[in-house]
Amino acid sequence: MKIVEIDAAEFDNFAKNHDYANPWQTSNYGEAVKTLGYNILYLGFEEGLALKGATLLLTKVVYLGQSISYAPRGVILDYEDAKLVEDALSTLKKYLVGRKIMSFTFDPPVILTIRNKNGTLKENSNNIDKKLDTILHGGEVMKANPYAKDIVNLLMKKLKFEFRGQNLFFEAILPRWYAITNLPINSRTLLSKIDKRTRTKLRKAAKMGVEIFQDETKNVEAVYTVLRQKFNRPIEYYRSIIENNPDCEVYLARVNSEKYVNNSKILYEREIERNELLNKIIQEKNATGKNMQRSLNQKMESDKIIGNFKEHLVTSTQTLKDYPNGRIIAACIIIRSGNNVSIFEDGYLREYSNLNALYLLRWKVIEKYSKSECRTFCFGEITGGFDKRKNPMHGINEAKLAFRGSIMEYIGEFGIMTNKTMYNLYQASVTNRPQIRV
Repeated sequence: MKIVEIDAAEFDNFAKNHDYANPWQTSNYGEAVKTLGYNILYLGFEEGLALKGATLLLTKVVYLGQSISYAPRGVILDYEDAKLVEDALSTLKKYLVGRKIMSFTFDPPVILTIRNKNGTLKENSNNIDKKLDTILHGGEVMKANPYAKDIVNLLMKKLKFEFRGQNLFFEAILPRWYAITNLPINSRTLLSKIDKRTRTKLRKAAKMGVEIFQDETKNVEAVYTVLRQKFNRPIEYYRSIIENNPDCEVYLARVNSEKYVNNSKILYEREIERNELLNKIIQEKNATGKNMQRSLNQKMESDKIIGNFKEHLVTSTQTLKDYPNGRIIAACIIIRSGNNVSIFEDGYLREYSNLNALYLLRWKVIEKYSKSECRTFCFGEITGGFDKRKNPMHGINEAKLAFRGSIMEYIGEFGIMTNKTMYNLYQASVTNRPQIRV
């Protein structure tokens, strides 16, 4: 086996049609990370005249002409073929030394487990969707690969890769845990099954004038205005991801300013009337015991609701003044890879967090794809901490698993020193060592 440099078109032709196709192993993503200061290589693994694998490799010079490298959600290989994986990675290690690359990190696109929304392994449950246990990358559905543990053993024991920990949160370069659901689904049935709190958020967003639409123009500026609050990335990054990418779609949430004001006013005034009625009941009926306590609890809850609607009234009035034609308050980038469709990135404007626009945006997107030919839908990254009491980020899981999704766990991140002498010298000499962050 030998490693050859290939062009972007040849790489995409191989990677996008492979069973392990994913949004990070594409030339669009390669161009995007260039804007973050990385150099890129497209490498092919040749055996005879046949291309057996490929990878997008990010590199950055950090010390005396030596680079560190990373293959995001790669290398693209047939991971069922252990001999192929061993030969490819052994050849890659030798190649990197010749390119003055002293370390290599990758997170293979191999699924270790599929769990229910509570973090329990699917195999241990009798009342979950059994189809998820038979889903294969590029096949009918997505499943935990039976050879995943063999791959981990091969990497660590035979190839001497270092395993970078369980990474329950976001310690790795790319997340390890994702929220997914199987397609197709009956969206009306799904809506009836999701929890009451989530349905309330969806109704509230719609009542407050949040409108969801697919942006056929792929307005990069609109997406950037929202997502720059979440990530410190240049607009050129999003331009590379979105523009001239047939696998990418953009969905936006816009608040209708006039509807927002009118409905905020109606809801505020309606709650004021209810509050006054509760106050009258407390004062005039002289309720005692449980009746009095129930009325007092309702009054206190009403006071909170009034405060919430008052905030909406203030925000909506200012929004109508500044944005009479409406304002984009949430955005979502969708990318399709093979039989899978994923929310590559999404976010909302913090000042409109109480409108729950992102909930409605995610729901409308999953509703659109509910009957598509795709087999899985990914809501994006979550954490591997399933105990709310011990997970300060449990809100992320709660939001992305709100639509009765499942949890997908990749095998994790692995790294190796391809030039131990230079890497150890780099570690000892450089105080603030650059790390790959994408």
